[in-house]
Amino acid sequence: MQPVSVGFYNYKLVLLRALVIQILGIGAGLIYTVIFSEQLLFGEVETSEKHDDITYVSLEVLQNVIQSKSKILLIDGRSESAYHEGHIPGAVNIPYIQHDYFFRQLLADVARETPIIVYCSGKNCNTGVELAKFLSQKSGFMHVQVFEGGWEEWVQGENPIQTGFDR
Repeated sequence: MQPVSVGFYNYKLVLLRALVIQILGIGAGLIYTVIFSEQLLFGEVETSEKHDDITYVSLEVLQNVIQSKSKILLIDGRSESAYHEGHIPGAVNIPYIQHDYFFRQLLADVARETPIIVYCSGKNCNTGVELAKFLSQKSGFMHVQVFEGGWEEWVQGENPIQTGFDR
């Protein structure tokens, strides 16, 4: 049996193919992260743009609603990991990036008249607004509001927090 000789050219071709495969893998991983992950590639969507069709509630209003034990549904639109680290007591987690799935799981049987307050990371986070629009415009909920200050204002106000999952 004669030894097989692999020339320098064949090594270059093998290395080039390996490099192309790695680049394709990294690209596919980035696309997956942006589309399917709990968080977007660089955090949540941030904007300072206001939407006229959304009603906002202040920290004081949210505190009063919670203290009065009014029947509301409080939704945290942040990622599951952020929710797990800490959230407003009584809030359920519906990450905006996975809202279709969680809508079917958690909100299918909720009456469309139920008052809902949605929040995300803070004033520059658009996730709460987008989730509120989905709930009111596409899912038929009639009383959806956004706590604009979000988690950031809640924590700065030294309000109680809850950790873990409530699902």
